[in-house]
Amino acid sequence: MVDPMVQELLEQAIDSPVKLHLLMMFYENPRMEATARAIADRVCRDIWSVSQALSEMAHDGIMLISAVSNGEPVYRYDPVQERLESIDQLVSRYDDPMERDLLHHSIRDLAAYAIFRHTNVWETQVA
Repeated sequence: MVDPMVQELLEQAIDSPVKLHLLMMFYENPRMEATARAIADRVCRDIWSVSQALSEMAHDGIMLISAVSNGEPVYRYDPVQERLESIDQLVSRYDDPMERDLLHHSIRDLAAYAIFRHTNVWETQVA
């Protein structure tokens, strides 16, 4: 069973394997700042999924757009205060192989519904 605080973070903000990968990378390198293109190259993922994940993570209070370089946003890790404890718990639980397996299972389940949830969020904001 995933800790309720961590589960809430997963449901609200880290609902895909790409987002988990990016969170772990930025958590380990908190001073890193880069564009989505540079990050995609670094993590060997496609630019579209990385760009979308970073944009959503900025919207969800985990990343901050610190500047614009050549027309592209530059992202850095700067979670809002309300997210810090749950992120710390997620990272500490990720170190345990059994917990990591549960986290990945939960994220795969959430990823299947993430597009619908984000579509509703974006439609609500536009309306």
